Order: sequence, then structure tokens, then C-alpha cells
Amino acid sequence: MVEMIEIKQYRKLKDITLNFVKGINIISGSNGTCKSSLLYIISNSFQKITKNNLKNKESVSVISNINKLMNPKIESLTRGDEKYNDPAPNVKGELYKCKYFDNDMKLDFRRHNSGRENKEKKRFSIRPKYKKGNNEKIPAMPVIYLGLFRLFSYGEFLNDKEIKKITKKLPKKYLNIVTRIYKNFTNMEVLFDEENNYHGINMGGIKKRGNFSTTYDGIDSNTISAGEDNLYIILTALVSLRYYFENENKSSILLIDELDATLHPSYQIRLYKLMKKYSKNYEIQIFFTSHSLSLIEYALEDKEDKKDSKVFYFLENPNVRLMEDVSINKIGMWLKNQSRIENNKKIPVYTEDKEAREFLESLFKYLKKHYTVGDVFKYFHLVDINFSSEILKNLFKYKEVNISPINTGSICILDGDQQEEKALSYNMTFLPSDGLKSPENLIFDYSIKLYNEGKEDFWNQNEVENSGFTTDYFNENIKSKIEENRNKIEELKKQNESTHGKEREFNKKLFNDKLDFFRLVIEYWIENNEKEVDKFYENLKILFKKVSSYHKIDSNLWKEKE
Repeated sequence: MVEMIEIKQYRKLKDITLNFVKGINIISGSNGTCKSSLLYIISNSFQKITKNNLKNKESVSVISNINKLMNPKIESLTRGDEKYNDPAPNVKGELYKCKYFDNDMKLDFRRHNSGRENKEKKRFSIRPKYKKGNNEKIPAMPVIYLGLFRLFSYGEFLNDKEIKKITKKLPKKYLNIVTRIYKNFTNMEVLFDEENNYHGINMGGIKKRGNFSTTYDGIDSNTISAGEDNLYIILTALVSLRYYFENENKSSILLIDELDATLHPSYQIRLYKLMKKYSKNYEIQIFFTSHSLSLIEYALEDKEDKKDSKVFYFLENPNVRLMEDVSINKIGMWLKNQSRIENNKKIPVYTEDKEAREFLESLFKYLKKHYTVGDVFKYFHLVDINFSSEILKNLFKYKEVNISPINTGSICILDGDQQEEKALSYNMTFLPSDGLKSPENLIFDYSIKLYNEGKEDFWNQNEVENSGFTTDYFNENIKSKIEENRNKIEELKKQNESTHGKEREFNKKLFNDKLDFFRLVIEYWIENNEKEVDKFYENLKILFKKVSSYHKIDSNLWKEKE
């Protein structure tokens, strides 16, 4: 069994020491804190049991055959990598040290690279470095690893050719134990055929699980819920290791990634109690990861044999570290604080005026609904301040002094009539437009077009009709005003009088006076101008990924468009 692991560096884990108990070790914490990697480090610290010196030569074969993954090594994590992923850049020698309960031995584990002649196929493994003359060797112990593959639904597995029977089976005594425990949890009794034969199935190497019927009509191993299937696989693993102990009187290890996945909270607590009992009676050291606060709270407050269970909670702020003196209150405070910090992460978005922000709000609403972008818009903060386009351009182009966060962590979205090259390099982009037009002129022209062409799918929309925006209303109250304002500007030009600011003033007043109508026009324009909206989407994505790191926002939150 593992007593202690000292990690010098592996992935995000750096200078961390973990002292384990012989019973249940619960590993929790933020996403991306290498909890699953820790399970692989534990498994990597043992070698497989062989049949030599076993009382029952079949015991290891049986538990290996009915459980999907035994004694996985770290290199199996990297088989699917397209390129070499160094687990500890610039670190030479020992990556981690493992101390064992059974013989007080310590082993150093180091990186071993393979495939040096072909960088594309270069891989690594992590192996112990033995001291000369000490006759050391890595301890042998059965380690069952239950990863997320166990959650794959039988009903969703389509390749029947890859479903094969597992001929090795637990003895009848242990099958009956699995059946009895499963019935206590689910109220369903597992049945085998008339001769009490049993076989499991191997689903194309994805997972292994029992094949059975139940006392309920229409319910069997192929139709039970994911949670019931998950439970059965975990119970089978536990009883397998009990079988091994009762035959060999030797300890073992069970690793479970995300124990709580698909399991109801009541199942989680009952399973924890069962695992604690099995761990003590059959010398099974258990490690599992979990995000279940109810399960963690129960384990922390469990007064019975407190030395037999321990909770490890990983934090990332910014480096991965262990919470000291773990308590449910400290976890709760940490989560609330992280939530507050997350909610306070904002990317300032600067625009020219209120009208631009109205257009932008409608764009964001449309992109959230019709594009797969993830939950990124909560990070955008539309700054409620008006700037001229010239001021904004000067601010975002000014590189002599870093005006943080204006030109490093902010985004500028100018009106469509302000187009220019290389804008993205200055964190600038533009509202979509049909030609070089401001949002007001774009929508004024488009609304007149909808009127002149009699676009029924706009005018007949429920929201348009219910608001009383008929074509007659538009003609008398809006179109006439647009034309009146434009005629005023033309008259001023003919008389050689200054029009500076006049057109902008007229447009803004009309736009805001009839805002309820123009919002509907904006939404309709966005829905019917995919090319322009797509271009805006791509530019906004580039800018989000460019500035997100400044605010410690994960740029991968922006999902690709489907």
C-alpha cells in the first residue's frame, strides 16, 4: 500500500507531499488540478501480480478478466497524444518519490523517453530508479482502476462484433455476494440462467461488466440506468478484491475516477460505508476522486474510525496546492470566493455610444442562441461611456506606454462606418454593416427597405403586430421622420451651412424615440445577414482569445461554431 507520495513535478502538481491512510482516500478539488493524474501515479507505483507464489493460481486471472483495467501505467495516458507532452519541462531526475506501508521502502521515479529517432512518436514512461546493491524492486499488488469508461452506456454501444463474452468468472459464492449487495442498494435481484451460469461482457475494450437479468420484467443488465450499471461495476471490483484477499491474504488497491458520477447522493453515502467496511476487513486501500460535497461532508464528519479515511482537497490559485486542515466550511468558503472572483472577471468592451451598445446586445443575444460559443458573454462588460471613434482609435493604437487595461485587456467595437485595416492587432473590430454605415443609418435604410418590399415575414411577426407596428404606422410615424431629417441635412448643405453633428443628433433622437421598433428591425437584420454576422463572430472570437489571459479567463471557454 502507498503511505506517502512526494511529487517534485508532474503536470500541474509541483512540490506537493501527500500522506495517505490505509483505508479510504478521497481526492477532490477544482477542475484541472490533476486529480485523475494522481490516480495514475499511484497505479504506476506498483507492478502486476504474477501467478508465482500464489496459493490460488486463478485468483489474479479472474479479477483481471472481469475488471477492465488492472495496474495501468502512466504512459497509457499519453497514447492518444498527437505530440510529445513533457510532464515536467526543464526538470531532470526524480519526478516523484513513493513510500510504501508494507516494507518502509522508498522509490524514486523518473521520466524515461522513447522514440527519440522520431519526435512525432516520442513518448515517455515513468519508472523507478533502483539503488545499486540494494536488490530493490517495485512492489507487486493488484490495482483495479475504474475510469470514466465505466459510464459508457450499453444501449449506446453500436458495434456488436466487438462485444465478447468473458469466460473467467468469480466463484458462485462471490457472485452471490455481489447479488445480495446489489439488491440491498437497488431492490433488484440479479438472476443468472437456470444452471446459475454467469458471464460478463467485454464491450470492445471500452469496459467490462456483468451480464444478467433481474426480478423486474424488462429490466436486465442491458436496460438498467447508468447509475445502476456504474454501481454494479464498482461492487464487482470490491468483491473481486475480497475474493483475492480471502484466497491470498494479501492487500490490494482500488482506484475510482469520479465515484459520484451518475450515482444518487444516497447511493454515494451507502457505497462509502460499504467501502470503509471492505477496506478494513479485506485490506483494500481505496482512492477515489469526487466533486460531491454531500459525500465529502459525510466523510469529514464520520466519527467512526476517523483514521481510516482522509480527504485531500486541491486548490489552484494560481498553482495547484493542498488545502490545509480540510473542513466542509473551508471548502464552502473557497468555492464562494472562487465564484465571486469568477463573477468579477470582466473584459471591458468599449463602443462609441448607446446606439452601438443596443446593436451589440442584440448581436450577443443572437450568437448565444444560434452559435455554439459556450458561456463567454458573461465575461463581456459593455462600458456605459460614450467616446468618439477618433478618441477610441487613439487610445487603442497608443503603444508608447501600456495604458493597462485599455489597450491590453479591453476590446473596442467601432461602428460599421469606421472600417480600417489591421484593426485586430489593436484589439479593435467593427459592428456588422451593409456597407460603411453607422448602426442608425443601417437600420433606418433597412426598415425602409422592409416597407418598400413589403416583407411579410417581418411585418407579420407576432411581436411586430402585437406592438401595433403596422406598415401604415411605420410610414406615418417613422419613415416620414427619417426622410424629414435627411431633407433638413440636404437643405443645410445647399445653403453651405455647417451640418457638423446635426445628422448624428437627428438620428439619435429618432432612434431612441422609436427604440422598441428599431430593436425588432435590428434582430431581423441580424437573422438575415449571416455573412456579415459570421465575420463579426470570427473577429470577436480572435479578440476574446487575445485578451482573455489578461483577466485569467480560460480562452478555451469559447467553443467553436457548429
